[in-house]
Amino acid sequence: MNNSLKTPKKSLPFNWYYDEKTYQSEITKIFNKEWIYICHVDSIKPMHYRTLKIDNKSIVLIKNNEKKISVFFNTCMHRGSQIFQEEEGKMHSPVIICPYHQWSYKSSNGELLNTTSINYEKFSKKEYGLKNVNYHIWNGLIFINLGKNKNFSKKSVFQYYDDTFEKLNLNQFVTGHIWKKKVQCNWKIYWENYSECLHCPNIHPELSDLVPLYQRRLVDIKDHPEWNILKDKYSNPKFQGGLKDGSQTWSFDGNAQGHLLESVKEELESKGQIYISTWPSMFLGVYGDHVRVVRLIPTGPEEVELTAEWLFQKNTLNDPNYQKSNVIDFGILVMNQDADIAEINQKGLYNLGSEQGVLMPEEYIIYEFQKYIKKRLI
Repeated sequence: MNNSLKTPKKSLPFNWYYDEKTYQSEITKIFNKEWIYICHVDSIKPMHYRTLKIDNKSIVLIKNNEKKISVFFNTCMHRGSQIFQEEEGKMHSPVIICPYHQWSYKSSNGELLNTTSINYEKFSKKEYGLKNVNYHIWNGLIFINLGKNKNFSKKSVFQYYDDTFEKLNLNQFVTGHIWKKKVQCNWKIYWENYSECLHCPNIHPELSDLVPLYQRRLVDIKDHPEWNILKDKYSNPKFQGGLKDGSQTWSFDGNAQGHLLESVKEELESKGQIYISTWPSMFLGVYGDHVRVVRLIPTGPEEVELTAEWLFQKNTLNDPNYQKSNVIDFGILVMNQDADIAEINQKGLYNLGSEQGVLMPEEYIIYEFQKYIKKRLI
């Protein structure tokens, strides 16, 4: 059985990638309801905070000295002032103080400590604490849900999942680098680009050299209708999958520098890389010596912010001879190439309004993604 689509499928209407009403519907029906990835627990230091905007909503995540996480809506309960203005920073005390009227709150649970007003005879501080945001830490990865009373379930949260991931003790990994970039395209464009490799040979020549299967414009060997025949006939990685001979990881030279992820070594030798993803906000790749997590947050109908975290085992980063730039710069190269072509894709959408394109056999993941979108919007 192969993965490919058997008949042509219509794509989403072109104007869904820039129409303001469609975008606001996506914010309301998708981003305000689904589990959204924030960051790895190691990427925020104790006694630091980080804010995140999802359209006009702002949340703040705080890690205290005991490394406990708290997540609140970034709103003072006096008259609604925003409290934290910066994207991230250091907490100078365990007390949160609103910059407007200086109401103070416990950072651990949001409890209102004091106001600066004359006291009423009857005033319940318990009623005016910061509003908590539902969050869940899964394998060291922090997710939030802006809705209420929604349980985190691996089965429902991840559309694409590989059980091999469970062999990694990812909550023990540490952050080696964080990279951000705003791309001038609709958030769906970047997801769709990630979900196919028809573009790989011409857009990613370096990556296609490292992963020979990509030279055939395929994500998986099973994407071709005759994959099993070709696999038996040819021993080349183009037909077997995995990295090119002699390579161990996604980097400029393919060298893992003696720091292979031993728990998943066997699977990586055959597959080359392991992916999991959760729409609408995160995809994660496991490579020979590191893990890369990419978060997508729309900042408007025609702009998306990418945040990539490179995670390593502690002993890898503690090795003075390990050159982490070998993998980080390679990943940035690939993401910049994707960003450039995604922006070109965006520029072509305005000419034909509600016209629809077509999905080809290899674009079965995009077909599932677009069904996911339509199910929630229509």
